[in-house]
Amino acid sequence: MSSALESAAATASDRRGASRPLLCAENVQKTYTLGKHVLPVLRGASLDVREGEFVAVMGASGSGKSTLLHILGVLDLPDAGRVLIRDRDVFRSSRRERERVRNREVGFVFQFYHLLPEATVFENVLMPCMIRHSLGSWWSNRAESRRAVEEVLEKVGLGGRRHHRSRELSGGERQRAAIARAIVGRPILLLADEPTGNLDEATGRGILRVLSDLNAQGQTIVMVTHDPNVAAQAHRCVHLRDGRVVADAEPPTARAGT
Repeated sequence: MSSALESAAATASDRRGASRPLLCAENVQKTYTLGKHVLPVLRGASLDVREGEFVAVMGASGSGKSTLLHILGVLDLPDAGRVLIRDRDVFRSSRRERERVRNREVGFVFQFYHLLPEATVFENVLMPCMIRHSLGSWWSNRAESRRAVEEVLEKVGLGGRRHHRSRELSGGERQRAAIARAIVGRPILLLADEPTGNLDEATGRGILRVLSDLNAQGQTIVMVTHDPNVAAQAHRCVHLRDGRVVADAEPPTARAGT
């Protein structure tokens, strides 16, 4: 790792030793039914993540990586097990409370961006701010929200592209816009599902630098990847096999030049 990443890793290590888990998944199970076929995906996955950590989740295709991430982000319901965020069992909460957690406490970055193609970068990033307010409260908070959008666009290097429509951006710029949208509400947890999987290697390195910089500023990140060179940017790597966490160790060493 670079000296900056080593420093961030040391800081995260200090935080891990001094704080309780921010996120705790216990014996999470999930099965899908496809016609007459029953497909067990998660068979008792457990994972702790402390504040300030950057954790990579690796595993073969079909091992349950994305399913686990979706459950951690309250995008999907487990069949059994618990997910605690700051000691609250989110799946024992009301539907409204789960929606509040998704909107205010968790940011999600997808491989394929999921931006609105006809909206500008600014409008895409502003969207979560609008969703979290009622019509009345939006008008009293809109100036603050617009300032927050300007701030995160500068942070991810898109200040000069704010008025471009997302369909006019390169792949790397779209992913930066997606990251900005995910962090504009200052979530306590950022989940990234193969954030470089749709990008060339050089562009992917730029996205990883953005994520590493966010982590160095205190953002907790859990990132799914199949690429050991991407996982090497994290402080810790967990492996899923047959729907269970089977290994928890330092991340693999990155290839030279990454």
